[in-house]
Amino acid sequence: MTTDPNAAGVVWARVEDGFHVGSRWGEFLGYIERQNDGVFAAFDMHSRPAGRFTVITHAMSALTAQPPRPHPVRR
Repeated sequence: MTTDPNAAGVVWARVEDGFHVGSRWGEFLGYIERQNDGVFAAFDMHSRPAGRFTVITHAMSALTAQPPRPHPVRR
């Protein structure tokens, strides 16, 4: 488990000002929305709240720290 928002395979994209989405090896991690009060609200891959943070990298770390989902075996 990693708390580094720039960990291997993790990509963050700014979709629009104040809205970021993350993925790890192509799997959706979740998203971060900047609130009117300046706080960054993080939501996991199921849109469940994952916390509120004053620093965006802390929000990214919270979502990056989630264990990766098992990859299905492709035949």
